[in-house]
Amino acid sequence: MQSEINKEFAERIKKIRDMLRQRDPGVKDYIEESLRLAEKSDEQEKKGELLVSMSNYYSLVKRDFDKCIDYIQMARPYFDMNDNRRAGYYYGALGINYHFFYKLPEAQDAYLTSIQYMEEIDDLTEEEAQRLATIYYNLYILFSFTDLALLDRRYLDRAIELYKIYDHKPGLIFCYGAIINDLDKLGNISEAMEYATLRLRLAEEIHDTLQIAFSSSTMGVLYAKMNDRETAMAYINKAKAIFEEANIVQFLSSFYDENAQAHLAMGDYEEAITLFLEAIRLYNTLDSTLNLSKLYRLLSEAYEKAGKYQEALLYQRKYSQMLLDNFKIDKVLYMSAVQNEFERQQQDRETEMLKQKNEEIREYANQLEQSNEELKQFAHAASHDLREPVRMIVSYAELLEMSLKGQMTKEQLELFSYLKEGGKRINEMIAGILAFSKVNNHNEMTTVNLGEILQSVKNNLKIAITTKDAIIESETLPVIQTNSVLMIQLFQNLLSNAIKYNSSDRPHVRISYSQEGGFYQFKVSDNGIGIEERYRDKVFDIFTRLQNRQNHSGSGIGLAICKKITDRLGGGIHNQPNELGGTDFIFTLPAS
Repeated sequence: MQSEINKEFAERIKKIRDMLRQRDPGVKDYIEESLRLAEKSDEQEKKGELLVSMSNYYSLVKRDFDKCIDYIQMARPYFDMNDNRRAGYYYGALGINYHFFYKLPEAQDAYLTSIQYMEEIDDLTEEEAQRLATIYYNLYILFSFTDLALLDRRYLDRAIELYKIYDHKPGLIFCYGAIINDLDKLGNISEAMEYATLRLRLAEEIHDTLQIAFSSSTMGVLYAKMNDRETAMAYINKAKAIFEEANIVQFLSSFYDENAQAHLAMGDYEEAITLFLEAIRLYNTLDSTLNLSKLYRLLSEAYEKAGKYQEALLYQRKYSQMLLDNFKIDKVLYMSAVQNEFERQQQDRETEMLKQKNEEIREYANQLEQSNEELKQFAHAASHDLREPVRMIVSYAELLEMSLKGQMTKEQLELFSYLKEGGKRINEMIAGILAFSKVNNHNEMTTVNLGEILQSVKNNLKIAITTKDAIIESETLPVIQTNSVLMIQLFQNLLSNAIKYNSSDRPHVRISYSQEGGFYQFKVSDNGIGIEERYRDKVFDIFTRLQNRQNHSGSGIGLAICKKITDRLGGGIHNQPNELGGTDFIFTLPAS
């Protein structure tokens, strides 16, 4: 009897997932019916999975963030968090729903927690392995919203590895789509086409109509960029027929976006403008501002090439204003995603062309250089642009080095090393500047369990801790009113430095605290290399690095961020030597 119930439930879950994938509104009634059956049979664990499905309904179909989170929180009591399988499943589902609503820092935390649980399972089932692969893929996509995508390619590689073990073609289709996107941004259209062809073939093998449409649409864009109009339009029209028959706004908006890009690449500027405007209208109905930013930039380019400079200026301003509007804590990673969508060199050329043709655009460009507070924020956000050419320099240096392998002298190899290290150093400094400038944007004060914060930081630093066999000890930390994001930054910078600047056989870090008057005093003690007396105050200055770069990497911004955080919260920070030869970093935070 129980086996029949389990079989029926498994079939229901499969049908629910298929209906959600198709954005079928009727899935809500089917979930509610399944919930009633689970309630009657006292299947509590199954009820939890159905509540997760209802949460997915409110994210994928209804786009109602509040109800989405309400249902997934209702599901939590039905999942045993001491069971790696159940906890991994729950946090993976939580991350996906946060991700869908662009709550990207929250999604990152949930994904990493899910991975931590699931990687501890020795006997993953095929379904669990595929779920883990999906989380790795989603985490890569999340990091691709910043310029960390290439640094964290291991996430995508791990997803592909797991999908290939079970020949999971739907998962591979998504992964190849991410690779195509990366190659397209690098301008490597021919290699992108190879992956696009493979992606379409896989979609056709499994008869996945929607993925055939998405793959065909992408093929159309790539052929357009290769100046093959006839083939490009054949693929575009193939995708159009499928998307229009499905008539799902989320899919149509993406199609109009790519269709417009294809026409822009082929020089059909008026048609591209019409399609971009329709894509913008559809994205507005979805509240998908992430895509709008990119579309404003592309639409500005289309207007400029059509000779409509006033309209080009209008959408360039909308694009710039959107950068300002989204410079908030809940859009930190999202802002990186926007910046990663455009290439610095192309934007420079566009700006120069507009300046030459229209005096108003020249005046607007001059206004951007004014030192009022709002435009300072824009200039800061635009510093993301610096990462793209730096990343390209490093990437091409590595490719050139590989192509000359075995042909270079020792001195030439050393010069390549300096070139790559310099590029990576610049990228670290840019990332540090962005993190430093965002401290004041974190205003929300909530009840925060610092013990849980410390555990999250240890998870984030797991690779560094494992590599150096570091010991992290801590007293039971208090629950206080503060900002959780700032606390993660504060503890992560201090622990990271304690491990990094440490030449002992086994780094040892201890965290303790006390309460004095209206303040908590925290002490982070290490057995590291220590700080000379004359430098004790200077370490908190931005870009101050006292150690040899060959021995210790870093941008010199971490401790400056720590000081800015404690100052922002009404506390302070200082350091002193300890009996282990290392350093005690002591910071205070208000107790109420």
